[in-house]
Amino acid sequence: MMNKIIMTSLVALTAATSFLFNNQSAQAHGRYNYHHIYPFYRPNYCYPTTQWLIDEDPAYHPQAYADGYRQGRESAKKGNSYKERTAGGEFARGFEDGYYGRKFAGQKNIVPNEYRPYTTTDCDWFGF
Repeated sequence: MMNKIIMTSLVALTAATSFLFNNQSAQAHGRYNYHHIYPFYRPNYCYPTTQWLIDEDPAYHPQAYADGYRQGRESAKKGNSYKERTAGGEFARGFEDGYYGRKFAGQKNIVPNEYRPYTTTDCDWFGF
């Protein structure tokens, strides 16, 4: 037993001293400016592009009632207690119908998704 303790401490002491005295300082490489070496490979043409953001109303989007109904049914199957939905609107109505096992009534009020454009910058190689 004593032999194992001595051997373990000697190995630990040897490892610790080798890490302390045999360390080499690390030196980072200089940053290369590839734009001067390879002038043809950098993006040289930037232009504005239009992207589209879909704004979907959580309470009244086209599938809100169906989503709420499905989630209400699943919540009732799991045995979760009923909680008011914060989204409200058709989603909340569907959730309540699904939770209490009522017949699927369908969506009454639909607010279509709104597509809003926004502009961003895109850069390309060689201007193509």
